[in-house]
Amino acid sequence: MADTQKVLLLEFNEINWVVVDRLIAQRGSDFLPHFAKLRSQGTWCVQSAVERSPLLDPWITWVTLHTGVTPQVHGASVLEQSSDTIQAKRTWQYAHEAGRSVGIFGSISAYPPQPVKGFMVPGPFAPGNETYPPSLEAVQVLNRGQTQAHGGAKRAPGLAENIKTGLSLLKLGLRFGTIGKVATQLLRERRNPSQRWQRVCLQPMLNFDIFAAQYRRMRPEYATLHSNHAAHFMHHYWRAWDDSAFPVKASTEEKAKYGEAVPLGYRLCDQLLGEAMAMIDDDTVLVLASSMGQQPFISDKYAAGKIVVRIKDIDALLALAGRQGITDVVPTMVPQWNLTIPDATRRADVQRFFEQVMRLQGEVSERGFAVQETHDILTITPIGLARNDLPVQYEFTLPDGQRKRVPLAQLFVMDTPTVKQGMHHIDGMLAFYGKAVRQGVKLADCTNLDVAPTLLTLMGVPVPEAMPGQVLAVLPGMGRPARVPAPAQGEQRLAA
Repeated sequence: MADTQKVLLLEFNEINWVVVDRLIAQRGSDFLPHFAKLRSQGTWCVQSAVERSPLLDPWITWVTLHTGVTPQVHGASVLEQSSDTIQAKRTWQYAHEAGRSVGIFGSISAYPPQPVKGFMVPGPFAPGNETYPPSLEAVQVLNRGQTQAHGGAKRAPGLAENIKTGLSLLKLGLRFGTIGKVATQLLRERRNPSQRWQRVCLQPMLNFDIFAAQYRRMRPEYATLHSNHAAHFMHHYWRAWDDSAFPVKASTEEKAKYGEAVPLGYRLCDQLLGEAMAMIDDDTVLVLASSMGQQPFISDKYAAGKIVVRIKDIDALLALAGRQGITDVVPTMVPQWNLTIPDATRRADVQRFFEQVMRLQGEVSERGFAVQETHDILTITPIGLARNDLPVQYEFTLPDGQRKRVPLAQLFVMDTPTVKQGMHHIDGMLAFYGKAVRQGVKLADCTNLDVAPTLLTLMGVPVPEAMPGQVLAVLPGMGRPARVPAPAQGEQRLAA
């Protein structure tokens, strides 16, 4: 095998080869030139998640990818679950313990950040702004603030705040070209508010600037960069781009407004991929992974698409349940919220309160919330609607036993621009690129259990016996079969 390599891992959440191939078929290979380069000059395959619904979520599949063990072993089940409650080490912990320098930017469950030889910036859904070193906190303040403002959990920052943040980020590596793109987008929105959805692209561009500056300065032996923008576009705008699989087709207006969202998201992935290719040296392997993929959202219950219902006033909602014992309230992926309740008895009471909430619409009465318990956290999720042409009320059973009905608009809002259009699928992607990598090689399909042992082997870090996955044949002379047979897929492949 070749000498030990450094590794730069790009985590582009939920992208997949099916969409890449469809876009290239529609628009030519020049539309995604760096994805094409990955396959012609690198090693690649379809990487499938071992998880199945209800565990097929990125906050689980990414932890599986980084720990190299199944969810039953690592125990992750909630977005930005504290790393202290995950029962297996992540790739960056193995690398750090082996004396490697690391640079982690946005990876799921990297909170709280740990002192390392390098840097750690947790994901934008982390419960706090802490980074390592603390000098990087400005970018986390921006990421968390923008993410929460996008979900309606807090107001968007004003002009003065944005100027102050921008000056801080210039010192961290924000490029003037990116500032120009931000200004152009804001001006475009003023002229045409329907273009606001494109603002989602600004965050990954800004984050790449800051990451790249730290990467070039420190040259960590293991680095990761995470972006969710393409997944966001697929969840909201898949039908607007390609409605061939949907029983209800996109309207002309929907296509005109949002039809370019999915292509734009993948185009940005390609751009960032190209910049990363140019940034690595001859001793580095660039890895692109997605942990799983997406497919069109098709549901008998939601034939016309699921209408997302999010919480408008979390304080008023929790006042109905009683605030005592709830020590932390954190918005995560829309429309979810995490409630930290250390006392088990109080946590059970709050869980029972939300499980008893009923939603009334016409003659239909159904549950209003899904509730999940993870350690001392309750994740509450308002359940989406199949129709919005009838008034909706929520009936709460209060702690004193009385019942109270409130209209939807008092506590909730339906303000997403489209119905849900993309859903999770097991098939994602995995690819390797670099001077030492075998060129133009398509590997057999693998799983997210195979990524961690492969990354550790590339870096010369011993693979723990607890990792059952295989080491992929990325470099000449490299490879090791799985210690146990790969789990049965049990789910149909997504057709190209």
